[in-house]
Amino acid sequence: MKRAGDFVRDRARPFLENEVTAVMKLGVSRLLFIAIVIVPSVLAIIYNGFWAADRYVSQSLMTVRSSEAQIATAFGGLLGSLGANPGAVDGYVVQEYIQSREIVAKLQEELDIHSLYAVDEADIWSRIARDASLDDLYDYYLDRIEVYFDANANVVHLDVQAYRPEDAQKIAQLIVRFSDEMVNRISQQSRLDAVKFARDEVTLAEDRLRENRMALYKFRKEHGELDPVSSAAAIGGIVASLEAELSRYKTELASLRSYMRDDAPQIAGVRARIAAIEQQMRVERGRLTSNEDTPNITYSDLLSEYERLLIEEEFARSAYTSAVTALEVARADANRKQAYLVAFVEPSLPADPSKPERLLNIVSVLLGGLLAYGLLMLIGAAIREHARI
Repeated sequence: MKRAGDFVRDRARPFLENEVTAVMKLGVSRLLFIAIVIVPSVLAIIYNGFWAADRYVSQSLMTVRSSEAQIATAFGGLLGSLGANPGAVDGYVVQEYIQSREIVAKLQEELDIHSLYAVDEADIWSRIARDASLDDLYDYYLDRIEVYFDANANVVHLDVQAYRPEDAQKIAQLIVRFSDEMVNRISQQSRLDAVKFARDEVTLAEDRLRENRMALYKFRKEHGELDPVSSAAAIGGIVASLEAELSRYKTELASLRSYMRDDAPQIAGVRARIAAIEQQMRVERGRLTSNEDTPNITYSDLLSEYERLLIEEEFARSAYTSAVTALEVARADANRKQAYLVAFVEPSLPADPSKPERLLNIVSVLLGGLLAYGLLMLIGAAIREHARI
């Protein structure tokens, strides 16, 4: 038989095991809460409240304008209804340029921003390393600027952070200057490209016109005809006059036959003149069109080739005139389409620091810790429930 003590101990063992398990779970939960919520929040309070260095923010507002601004404004309603926004592309280009490595390299070369972000005013955690590479400087630079383009207002918002107010203003001023130079460079290049393209078209049109005129000159020299059209018209006039003369002589012949015999000398003379005129007409007509008597090149052949050359020369002249007009328009358009950057709010000189946002950082760490702790508790409860099943 079991003794009374053993009986009591057996009865109490499950209860003690449950209590120990509950205490262990409570201890683990507290440790997790301390590690995930309390410790990070305390560190955030200490760092943001007593250690984090103040950062000053220089603000600037910019927009890309051009000499076509009034035209764009006049059609702004129509463009807006069609979903178009003049200048939006230029604004996004400025935004991307401000976030590029090229501008960081220029800032470093002219202002040495590395030293400005490694000053003694910066705390050890936020200042850049003294041996940082250009890539490290670029990543650090992206953390110290905020640039946003408002496509509806066509305005670029720029915020630049630094540990000294004058440093923030200097960096912002250089960014604005470099952005303006970039916009001017793109604008000038596009205008030069447009004019160059138009000038190349004029050169091609000149060459084509010169080739067609040279072909026309060779044709005239080869065939000895300055203007086959005029020559053909003159021959046509000769044929017409011969036909009139032939008709007159045939009338005269009919009149003579009415009272003379066919072997009369006057009739023989008229017949000879008629035969001569008909022969001359065949010759002249043969010069215009080919026949058995004139198998050589005729004016019909010459006119076919000549008219083809004239049409090509006319097309070439029209193309040349259009190209010259397009060149003049391109030049005028190039002078009119000058884009430039306007900083209508110059980079400010901050009086008070606005970064870091200490309270927001502390609350963010606290809420993040609570969310992580709650998520871990839910996962643990789900695992225990699954184990019971």
